Amino acid sequence: MRFASRLWIALLLVGAQSSAFAWSAKEHIMLTRMAARELISEPGTPAEMKEWLQQAIADVPDMAAEEKYFLTAKVGKEPKGLSGLLMYAFLPDIHQFRDRRDSKVQPFNVHERMLHFIDVELFIKGKGQREYKDNLSNKPAIEDIPHDMNDPRYQQAGMLPLRMEYCMAKLVDAIKAGRMNDSAEQLEKEDDSATRWAGYLAHYAEDNTQPQHATIDYKSASYFKNPRKAPNVHSEVEFRMVDDEVDEFPQLRRDYWALLVKELETAKDTTPSDDPFRATIEVSLRSYDALPLIGAAARQALIDLPGNGADKIDTEKFFRYLGKWNGGESTVMQMKAHQQAWAVKRVKRLWVKAWQDASH
Repeated sequence: MRFASRLWIALLLVGAQSSAFAWSAKEHIMLTRMAARELISEPGTPAEMKEWLQQAIADVPDMAAEEKYFLTAKVGKEPKGLSGLLMYAFLPDIHQFRDRRDSKVQPFNVHERMLHFIDVELFIKGKGQREYKDNLSNKPAIEDIPHDMNDPRYQQAGMLPLRMEYCMAKLVDAIKAGRMNDSAEQLEKEDDSATRWAGYLAHYAEDNTQPQHATIDYKSASYFKNPRKAPNVHSEVEFRMVDDEVDEFPQLRRDYWALLVKELETAKDTTPSDDPFRATIEVSLRSYDALPLIGAAARQALIDLPGNGADKIDTEKFFRYLGKWNGGESTVMQMKAHQQAWAVKRVKRLWVKAWQDASH
């Protein structure tokens, strides 16, 4: 499926740089806490690491309390009353919508919003248009994406793999130096704590499993006749079911929670590489395969509204849509549960790897 015009492609490229939220703040908090809970409960986790995680979170609720939080808590875009690891797990999103538009995060020399995604189509070889295609033919090979921050395509495509690599290195350095917990609010300084970088690393790793953070068509707008009037499918995938300001979706939440718990019991992070840069691209390319399912679900769940305003999505129909994904059939809800369980396992693996690297 191709976009309507070159003008639309240009508009989408600009828009992709202006919105990069992934899972809701509520979910970032929950997924990070789940990763910590699992590590604290596992016999193989070093005692010193367990102690640090417990200090970094202060209160790690059991799964019954986590379920109540998921089903009933209203958190919003700027959660209140949190500190330590859980605060840093959502803080990158606070920066991306609060920081001045001309602010730059170094050494990347881009705004924070550009650190949460990578639009992989911009790295395809040849002279074809850099656009999303429903048949996934514009998904590049991993070797097509250079390990070079100076490649100008990153300024437009987003720098998630490079940001993951940077946060991992900072976390290892902090652990080596014994800077385990905050001593002062000095964001992005060289002497930041392991708690800060572990939270940041968790945030970006969780963003990495949101399929729409791997594509230029981050709102799945190409699935609609009028892309300018297309609904915000991005927000549907991420937070509407979980933390909408108006609608509760109680049955959807209960059904989703059961799926997530099941996925957490069986999910494994089978990402081939331990290198944070390459592994991030591997996750993006695997997550990319869920985009046709998301697009088809959004199209069939469309509520076509009169006038020139954006259309809407029937959230119940969207998440219960059954389509093809991962070699079989899946609902969007099942796909999201898989991706979020994978995020928990990715965060655990990254934290453990940083701990191991710091001890060598």
